[in-house]
Amino acid sequence: MKKTIITLLFILSQTAIFSQGGWEVIYSSEYVYTPYFRDISFFNEQTGWVLTQSNVRKTTNAAQNWITHNISHNNNNSMNCFQFLNENTGWVLEGKYLIFTSNSGANWVTIDTTTFGIKGMYFKDISNGWYCGTSGMIRKTTNGGHNWLSLSSGTTYNLNSIAFADNDFGVCGGDWGTILWTTNGGINWNNFTDNYMNFFINVKFFDSQTCIVTGTGSIIYRTTNRGENWVPHFTNLLIQNTIEVNSANTGYVFGSPFSYLRSANSGSSWEQVTANGLISQVFAASVTPANSFWCAADSGMIFRSTDNGNNWNIAHREYITKENLKSVYFTDQSTGFAVGTHGVLLKTTNSGVNWSYQNLGTGKSLNSIKFVNSSTGFIGGAEGYLGVVLKTTNSGNNWQTVYNDSLQLISMHFINPTTGWCAGNYGAFLKTTDAGNSWVKTAITTSPPLSYINDIFFINENTGFIGSNGMHKTTNGGLNWYRVSIFTIISIQFVGNTGFALSSTSGNFMKSTNLGENWITYTVEGSNRKDLYFINSETGWLNTSNIIRKTTNGGVNWNIQNTNSNSIAVNSIFFIDENRGWVVGDNGGIMRTTNGGIGITQISAEIPRYYTLFQNYPNPFNPVTKIRFSIPSFAETTRRVVSLKIYDILGKEIAVLVNEILTPGTYEVGWNASNFSSGIYFYSLFTDNYTQTRKMVIVK
Repeated sequence: MKKTIITLLFILSQTAIFSQGGWEVIYSSEYVYTPYFRDISFFNEQTGWVLTQSNVRKTTNAAQNWITHNISHNNNNSMNCFQFLNENTGWVLEGKYLIFTSNSGANWVTIDTTTFGIKGMYFKDISNGWYCGTSGMIRKTTNGGHNWLSLSSGTTYNLNSIAFADNDFGVCGGDWGTILWTTNGGINWNNFTDNYMNFFINVKFFDSQTCIVTGTGSIIYRTTNRGENWVPHFTNLLIQNTIEVNSANTGYVFGSPFSYLRSANSGSSWEQVTANGLISQVFAASVTPANSFWCAADSGMIFRSTDNGNNWNIAHREYITKENLKSVYFTDQSTGFAVGTHGVLLKTTNSGVNWSYQNLGTGKSLNSIKFVNSSTGFIGGAEGYLGVVLKTTNSGNNWQTVYNDSLQLISMHFINPTTGWCAGNYGAFLKTTDAGNSWVKTAITTSPPLSYINDIFFINENTGFIGSNGMHKTTNGGLNWYRVSIFTIISIQFVGNTGFALSSTSGNFMKSTNLGENWITYTVEGSNRKDLYFINSETGWLNTSNIIRKTTNGGVNWNIQNTNSNSIAVNSIFFIDENRGWVVGDNGGIMRTTNGGIGITQISAEIPRYYTLFQNYPNPFNPVTKIRFSIPSFAETTRRVVSLKIYDILGKEIAVLVNEILTPGTYEVGWNASNFSSGIYFYSLFTDNYTQTRKMVIVK
């Protein structure tokens, strides 16, 4: 019977279902091309299309659900714009290919334009269209894109956007201040040059005479006589990505978060309007006949406004966030928060399994979050050269600004509910003694002077440390500071009298047992270190890039806990106890552990003579067991990819504990089988020249 089962293992198991280790990836750090949604077009309150880099999607229920059309011609993920005349008829541009539908996406026809470098297109009707692109390229079709006629633009600059008011009057915007216009359908083009040399990416008509052009900078150009004259309008909106005109002929320019430009007089003047809830940069916009607005925005979000653009709601979110998460903090084993760039605040109430997005109404970079009890917490951050501290007294449901001044804040630490510090750029720090209601700013005088403070940690009101280009200590509450280490320090923590510090210099980890007067230096392999966290004087974690390492002997030795298959680009680490911990990082990455990060650990430096897969222990078990195996010295001369996999009684692969290159040694990995029922299971060790399988039993 045993031989039969083992044979089934090799026949049935080809692909891992999931990776079971010490760390679980909740959200990956996978980079997403910006913008995620590249264009948007809505025709009524329910029906619309959006374009991503690799597909086009349609909704018929106001963005609640989407039908995805994977129409890529050559799978090169290069879709850059589209246009729909109505909900049924549209064109999608992918590289040199024009992909057309006339039946709402039921069928698509691919047309090879034979031309590379297309940047913008415009169809006036089902037959007549134009596109523009690199090196002054403009071409025209009169049969829906099946054939194209080259037109002479008179310029060699790149042309980015093109539109026509009718079959004769058209405008094209390009690089280096180039605005072209034609009054005979593109046969001849006239050239206007912007003296400010902006790069124009948007063209929109109010009527047959009036057109506006926008792009980089803060200038909107306008003509009211079919291109004969162009008048600049200077605005305060730095980013101008898209233009829309509603049924009342009111113009809107979107780009920067939290505001947009509006003109009620065909672009003669513009007012900047606060857009409540429009928290991300807008890349594309669409307005329906009923004047509802839809915006495709940064972080894969689609916003909707039904009150003329005054208030906005998130109609769709592709992922929780792809902003860089800078700090994580849990008030108990269930409730936690994470903050990051562009005002991102996430909250979980189920130990980090799911997270919700909280709208703070700010675009500031939020760099540090701390709670002094379950109700009261603080966030420190920055916007440009201004620093900000936010405070909550109701467990993060509402936040108010309690500090806003010229100090970018990076780190924060509290020793009790009333006394805390914030630090950041320019070698200065803030202190509060009244629970954050007021803050006193103090400059730190050192030689050489500090340009930034990466971390600040106080043991009590008098004794504290800052990490910068060197570590400095104060024993009189910050009045005076002296250097205790020359290394660049990025993270500091004390547990009782024992201190720990992580340096970005030569892989150094530092430890002190006398309140930070003297430090012992250890070398930790790996680069891009960001944070450390100790739960007691012996047990702690730190990161080197996307690798999490754990020590159980006060930092003398560090064991790698995660592999590339379960990793993120780590920025912050937090543990509530020895078992439950979380890390957050770049591009919205979040991981958690419920067993202290127990994964694969090298437990012996002695080199074995043979491959060995040991019996798991305990066995039977409920629900956690450990599996030990050895890699011999002669494996140095072969490919050392090692896999350790779990199978059920039918030979179905249910977990991959190890799948990576390992040096010779003896290793141990834990398996938490809490999600599996009682019964017989098998675990197998695979290398290029060795395979062994053993049986284990779960008893619940």
